[in-house]
Amino acid sequence: MHLQKMDKEKHDPLKVSALIYEADVDTFNFFFGNSKNASQKIEKLVTAGDNSLGHQQIYVVTSETNDIKGVMVYSVGDRMDKIQELNILFKNLNPLDAFRFLMIEIIDSIFLSNLKEDDYYFFIIAVDEKSRGQGIGSFILKEGIKLARGNGCKRAVLDVDIENEDALRLYERMGFGKFKEKSLSLWKWKKGAYNMEYLL
Repeated sequence: MHLQKMDKEKHDPLKVSALIYEADVDTFNFFFGNSKNASQKIEKLVTAGDNSLGHQQIYVVTSETNDIKGVMVYSVGDRMDKIQELNILFKNLNPLDAFRFLMIEIIDSIFLSNLKEDDYYFFIIAVDEKSRGQGIGSFILKEGIKLARGNGCKRAVLDVDIENEDALRLYERMGFGKFKEKSLSLWKWKKGAYNMEYLL
């Protein structure tokens, strides 16, 4: 297994986008209806670059035969400049789709960690369904922590849906601890996330 920076000429942007979609299926389906439509919209942002889902922010896990087994979307310090994000959205998507991504960003801001300048943020960790159970998630975290140290960061940060018990167990096993819980309830509907950190 290898973790390498995404090269949009070498690594299939649609495959990467499909894995990003898998990391938040419910949200993407709510706004875009289905996997194919959502993945195609995400692909435009991955390919365009210079945004939080841009290829510059992505590492891929590849096999010996260069098949993509997993992805990691990351940032160092606070998230991307909001004006730059808006420009990329409206330049590469139709206005309705750009607005949908903007809404996802607003919803995410309610639940995601508040970041400091010296944080290494795991925005998305996703493993191909056929490759699960092979230690790829652990591999991404270990390699990501090495990258965080190499960037002089003080902590690695990630967020996990409060209902995603498998991911929570993995992150705790890897040494991440909860530092905040953010949730929103409305009648029988509840959405929330644990903000987790690994001190470097």
